[in-house]
This record gives sequence, structure tokens and C-alpha cells, in this order.
Amino acid sequence: MSRARRALPLVAAAALALSAPGCAALRGLFPGGPQGKPSAREGWLVYQVEALRVDAPATWEASGDARHLRLSAPDGAARLEVTSPGDPLPDTKACLAEAEKAMARAGSLERARRHPTTFAGAPGLAVEGDEGGWHVWAWAACDGGRQYQVFFTARTPASPAAVEVQRAVASGARLGGES
Repeated sequence: MSRARRALPLVAAAALALSAPGCAALRGLFPGGPQGKPSAREGWLVYQVEALRVDAPATWEASGDARHLRLSAPDGAARLEVTSPGDPLPDTKACLAEAEKAMARAGSLERARRHPTTFAGAPGLAVEGDEGGWHVWAWAACDGGRQYQVFFTARTPASPAAVEVQRAVASGARLGGES
């Protein structure tokens, strides 16, 4: 498989993460990356983007800033991105409309499924599909007017370790409080 083809799901996730108006200029990655705090789950860390917290294995490489977290599996076969794009919108309804636009851009995925959902206890949308040997799970959730976009990609077939992280993110992400 060509290098360009392997990069497609990562490019799709990045395009979705950077889709909010005016946020692309703010998306700098800082050396050293964000610092996770110990999780209740041994060998995992809790990372926080704005008010959204997610757990991930301590062995995953972290980079990003206060509004964009990127975690990569040591073998490069999976990646998690959490973004809080742009400024808060006036309310949940406006946020969900913007989330719908962002998720519609994921239309290039093969066998894509898109549906309303609850993520981290907040209303949102989910998209799941395949692209070039990768499986993509994406969520956009709205905590009032604050939107969160979460993308998890894994090479197919996804390893049991990658599926474990995806499930932990889908079921364990939470809003509010300190990590």
C-alpha cells in the first residue's frame, strides 16, 4: 500500500479536527506534549482537553496543547485525537448543527454509518467507517455550546489492544471536573 494511501484516514481525521471556523490558525503542537495524570486503571493516564477527559495507555505518545490532544500507539497502528475547536457557540442546538457539518465531511469513508449519540454524557453525533486499511470511529459532542471532536483510527484488522482503547474512550470519556 502506498504511503499516501496509508495516510488517508489520518488526513481525514485531521481535516475534521480542523474544520471549525478560525481554529486552524490556533492548532499549534508544542514539544513535550500534554501531561496525563494517573488513571484509576493501572498503566493508563487521564488526559484533559478543556472539560473533556479521556483515559489512554501510558505507553502511547502524547502531543498537542490545551485544545488538541493527539495520542499515538507505540506501533503506529492506532491514534486518538481529541479537539475542542473554536469558541463556544450560543447553545447546544447551534453546536449540534456545527457538529453535523463536521461529521458530514466524513462522507468519504467506506461503509460509513452516522447517527445521533450521547458521548461523555453530552448529546452528539457518531460516525464509523473504513478508509484504506484503517477503521475510523468519530464523535462530536456538545456540552452546551462547547463542541468536542474525538477521532480514533486503527489499522484493520484492529488489534485487541486498539479495540480495548477504543471501547475505553467510547464508554469512559467524561465531562467536567479535574482529571
